Amino acid sequence: MRGDINRIFYDIGKWMLAVAFAAAIFIWIFGDSWLVKVPDCMFETVTGLYCPGCGGTRAVIALLQGHPVRSFLLHPAVIYGAIVYTVFMIRMFLLKHYSIGTEKDGRVLIFIYIGIGIVLVQWIVKLVLLIRYGVHVL
Repeated sequence: MRGDINRIFYDIGKWMLAVAFAAAIFIWIFGDSWLVKVPDCMFETVTGLYCPGCGGTRAVIALLQGHPVRSFLLHPAVIYGAIVYTVFMIRMFLLKHYSIGTEKDGRVLIFIYIGIGIVLVQWIVKLVLLIRYGVHVL
């Protein structure tokens, strides 16, 4: 059953790759000028503070434009997710087509917990910079 979950994620991942590739081409051709107004974050509008996801959209766009450092500075979980996705997709490709390795799922939760930890740490750092020092990082 665990192998079935990996195969489902692999199939979903192939579609995600196609969408990301199309989005990267679209942004490369048309630039990001069409993103004149990204909707305001409701959490930030109500509280005046950043939410855990603040900067995520900008980070994805920066990554698709080929600016990984800028993407990392905006929201490090985006780079982390891209790396985990890439490793998973390569591993599943090798398993499916060349029978290299084994299908063990035991580590999936570890990667999810690491991702949650990255989101929380970056959120706390941004809040401290905003509240304590008045520095707006986005």
